[in-house]
Amino acid sequence: MVGGGLSLARLLEGPLGFALAPLGWCFSGLSRLRRLAYRRGWRRSFRPPMPTLSIGNLSAGGTGKTPLIFDTLGWFAEHQLTPGVLSRGYGGDEGRMLEERHPEALLAEDPDRVRALQQFLVSGPPEVLVLDDGFQHLRLRRDLDVVLLDATRPFGRCFPAGLFREPAAALKHADLVVLSRADLVPEHTRDLIWLGVAACRRGRPALPRIEGGVEARELRRLADGQVAPVSSLRGVRAHLSAGVGNPESFRSLCESLGVRVESVDWKPDHYAWTQDDLEGWEAYERVLVTEKDGVKLHDIAPASVWELRVDWRFLRGEQAWRERLEQFSLRARAARFEPLWTACDPQDGGLS
Repeated sequence: MVGGGLSLARLLEGPLGFALAPLGWCFSGLSRLRRLAYRRGWRRSFRPPMPTLSIGNLSAGGTGKTPLIFDTLGWFAEHQLTPGVLSRGYGGDEGRMLEERHPEALLAEDPDRVRALQQFLVSGPPEVLVLDDGFQHLRLRRDLDVVLLDATRPFGRCFPAGLFREPAAALKHADLVVLSRADLVPEHTRDLIWLGVAACRRGRPALPRIEGGVEARELRRLADGQVAPVSSLRGVRAHLSAGVGNPESFRSLCESLGVRVESVDWKPDHYAWTQDDLEGWEAYERVLVTEKDGVKLHDIAPASVWELRVDWRFLRGEQAWRERLEQFSLRARAARFEPLWTACDPQDGGLS
């Protein structure tokens, strides 16, 4: 293993996380107080003038959120709705992926999502709004609040004792919970996770069981854009490099495609790759990276580097998800007809 080392997640699972647990309890308590402050109106929040959907996490990234967002943007495109995406803009990688995958979507990147929304209102507002990683961004109200749970690590300690921004009890504020990477754990484990979700939401309405993961779409060589089928990976020896929240899920996906993993190099999430990081990559027959890393490696990657592109795939609950998107978008669709109604002359039934 090259450059693998002990990840922060692994470190916090051991004595270090146990020692930091009291600080994690304090962080958890502060997050509860923060939500209470917004719910009681002690802190000011803003309601966007268009239907607003938040897709976020309890943990600090690494849940497979981006593929679900892209799938959702594809649904909006199919239904002729113009979406706007508000993103914090971590490292610029997800924004560049979005512009390539969904050029029809509007994008504003700013840690202050209220300020980013102003960009849309000045330049021409979208019909629906998507908050990328917005579950904790309480200054903007939303009509549909979705939380992704990574099936391989759904719950855990809060910062700094763990990788979670909020305790599991925050799930009672979600409108939908989606279990991602569900294909990486057995059915009985998924059953236990959903029991945990129900316990956290005691007294709240029952949720549909929505589960999914990613499926490999294609390979693309970064040096020249050449595309190859994922079937070409079977039996190939490869070095894996990734700067994502859960790199082991990338390894699992590659191995499921028949890749013989020789070595790995895991970097922090949203890592800014440099030419120095690529030293020695020419020696490998094949280097595989995620699409999220690929957007930052295009100009510097040697010919041996290919990005593995993926799409979201529902394993369960797709119909329930689509029905909620239908309900969510009704107001945006109705707004298209409102000018016709207001232009109608009630005296003769014609248009003024």
